[in-house]
Amino acid sequence: MKRVRLLWNIIRATGADGVFTGFLLVLAGGSLMLARFEPGINNLGDALWFLFVSFTTIGFGDIVPVTMPGRLITVVVSLYGILVVALGTGVIVGYYSEILRARANTSLDELISELEQLPELSREDLLALAERIRRRHILR
Repeated sequence: MKRVRLLWNIIRATGADGVFTGFLLVLAGGSLMLARFEPGINNLGDALWFLFVSFTTIGFGDIVPVTMPGRLITVVVSLYGILVVALGTGVIVGYYSEILRARANTSLDELISELEQLPELSREDLLALAERIRRRHILR
Protein backbone atom coordinates (compact mmCIF):
# COMPACT_ATOMS: atom_id res chain seq x y z
CA MET A 1 0.00 0.00 0.00
CA LYS A 2 2.91 2.29 0.78
CA ARG A 3 4.34 1.78 -2.72
CA VAL A 4 0.98 2.50 -4.38
CA ARG A 5 0.77 5.75 -2.40
CA LEU A 6 4.33 6.61 -3.49
CA LEU A 7 3.47 5.93 -7.13
CA TRP A 8 0.31 8.06 -6.88
CA ASN A 9 2.31 10.91 -5.28
CA ILE A 10 4.82 10.80 -8.15
CA ILE A 11 2.01 10.79 -10.73
CA ARG A 12 0.37 13.81 -9.07
CA ALA A 13 3.65 15.69 -8.55
CA THR A 14 4.59 15.35 -12.21
CA GLY A 15 1.11 16.32 -13.41
CA ALA A 16 0.85 12.99 -15.21
CA ASP A 17 -2.64 12.37 -13.82
CA GLY A 18 -4.02 15.28 -15.84
CA VAL A 19 -2.10 14.24 -18.94
CA PHE A 20 -3.32 10.64 -18.68
CA THR A 21 -6.93 11.75 -18.10
CA GLY A 22 -6.72 14.18 -21.00
CA PHE A 23 -5.35 11.46 -23.24
CA LEU A 24 -8.22 9.13 -22.40
CA LEU A 25 -10.69 11.89 -23.24
CA VAL A 26 -8.92 12.69 -26.53
CA LEU A 27 -8.76 8.98 -27.36
CA ALA A 28 -12.48 8.52 -26.69
CA GLY A 29 -13.44 11.66 -28.60
CA GLY A 30 -11.16 10.79 -31.49
CA SER A 31 -12.59 7.30 -31.67
CA LEU A 32 -16.15 8.61 -31.79
CA MET A 33 -15.27 11.11 -34.52
CA LEU A 34 -13.31 8.56 -36.56
CA ALA A 35 -16.20 6.12 -36.46
CA ARG A 36 -18.35 8.90 -37.89
CA PHE A 37 -16.02 10.43 -40.53
CA GLU A 38 -13.93 7.53 -41.81
CA PRO A 39 -15.56 5.17 -44.31
CA GLY A 40 -13.10 2.34 -43.49
CA ILE A 41 -13.89 2.45 -39.77
CA ASN A 42 -17.25 0.85 -39.13
CA ASN A 43 -17.56 0.93 -35.35
CA LEU A 44 -16.06 2.25 -32.13
CA GLY A 45 -13.94 -0.88 -31.63
CA ASP A 46 -12.27 -0.44 -35.01
CA ALA A 47 -11.64 3.23 -34.22
CA LEU A 48 -10.03 2.41 -30.86
CA TRP A 49 -7.94 -0.30 -32.50
CA PHE A 50 -6.76 2.06 -35.23
CA LEU A 51 -5.84 4.81 -32.75
CA PHE A 52 -4.04 2.34 -30.48
CA VAL A 53 -2.00 1.07 -33.41
CA SER A 54 -1.29 4.67 -34.41
CA PHE A 55 -0.20 6.14 -31.07
CA THR A 56 1.94 3.15 -30.18
CA THR A 57 3.60 3.56 -33.61
CA ILE A 58 2.96 -0.08 -34.44
CA GLY A 59 1.12 0.88 -37.62
CA PHE A 60 -0.17 -2.41 -39.03
CA GLY A 61 -1.83 -0.66 -41.97
CA ASP A 62 -5.01 -2.72 -41.77
CA ILE A 63 -7.01 0.53 -41.41
CA VAL A 64 -5.93 3.76 -43.09
CA PRO A 65 -7.57 7.18 -42.73
CA VAL A 66 -8.59 8.61 -46.10
CA THR A 67 -10.44 11.78 -45.11
CA MET A 68 -8.80 15.01 -43.91
CA PRO A 69 -10.62 14.97 -40.53
CA GLY A 70 -9.55 11.34 -40.04
CA ARG A 71 -5.94 12.17 -40.77
CA LEU A 72 -5.96 15.19 -38.44
CA ILE A 73 -7.52 13.17 -35.63
CA THR A 74 -4.89 10.47 -36.16
CA VAL A 75 -2.06 13.01 -36.00
CA VAL A 76 -3.37 14.64 -32.80
CA VAL A 77 -4.01 11.35 -31.00
CA SER A 78 -0.68 9.88 -32.17
CA LEU A 79 1.35 12.87 -30.96
CA TYR A 80 -0.52 12.95 -27.66
CA GLY A 81 -0.05 9.19 -27.29
CA ILE A 82 3.69 9.42 -27.84
CA LEU A 83 3.84 12.10 -25.14
CA VAL A 84 1.87 9.87 -22.75
CA VAL A 85 4.12 6.86 -23.40
CA ALA A 86 7.23 8.99 -22.78
CA LEU A 87 5.71 10.50 -19.65
CA GLY A 88 4.75 7.05 -18.39
CA THR A 89 8.34 5.93 -18.76
CA GLY A 90 9.52 8.93 -16.75
CA VAL A 91 6.99 8.25 -14.00
CA ILE A 92 8.14 4.63 -13.73
CA VAL A 93 11.80 5.69 -13.52
CA GLY A 94 10.91 8.27 -10.85
CA TYR A 95 9.00 5.63 -8.90
CA TYR A 96 11.90 3.19 -8.83
CA SER A 97 14.37 5.97 -8.01
CA GLU A 98 12.29 6.87 -4.97
CA ILE A 99 12.13 3.23 -3.85
CA LEU A 100 15.92 2.91 -4.15
CA ARG A 101 16.43 6.19 -2.28
CA ALA A 102 14.11 5.01 0.52
CA ARG A 103 16.02 1.72 0.79
CA ALA A 104 19.34 3.53 0.96
CA ASN A 105 18.02 5.88 3.65
CA THR A 106 16.70 2.93 5.68
CA SER A 107 20.07 1.17 5.48
CA LEU A 108 21.86 4.36 6.44
CA ASP A 109 19.51 4.92 9.38
CA GLU A 110 20.22 1.38 10.61
CA LEU A 111 23.98 1.94 10.31
CA ILE A 112 23.79 5.24 12.19
CA SER A 113 21.74 3.57 14.90
CA GLU A 114 24.42 0.91 15.31
CA LEU A 115 27.19 3.50 15.32
CA GLU A 116 25.42 5.42 18.10
CA GLN A 117 25.62 2.26 20.22
CA LEU A 118 29.30 1.71 19.41
CA PRO A 119 30.63 1.74 23.00
CA GLU A 120 28.13 -0.96 23.96
CA LEU A 121 28.99 -3.37 21.12
CA SER A 122 31.00 -6.52 21.72
CA ARG A 123 34.16 -7.30 19.77
CA GLU A 124 32.22 -9.70 17.50
CA ASP A 125 29.58 -7.04 16.84
CA LEU A 126 32.29 -4.51 16.01
CA LEU A 127 33.92 -6.93 13.55
CA ALA A 128 30.56 -7.66 11.90
CA LEU A 129 29.84 -3.93 11.64
CA ALA A 130 33.27 -3.26 10.15
CA GLU A 131 32.67 -6.02 7.57
CA ARG A 132 29.28 -4.54 6.61
CA ILE A 133 30.88 -1.12 6.14
CA ARG A 134 33.67 -2.64 4.00
CA ARG A 135 31.15 -4.48 1.79
CA ARG A 136 29.06 -1.34 1.41
CA HIS A 137 32.13 0.69 0.46
CA ILE A 138 33.28 -1.93 -2.07
CA LEU A 139 29.82 -2.12 -3.69
CA ARG A 140 29.81 1.60 -4.36
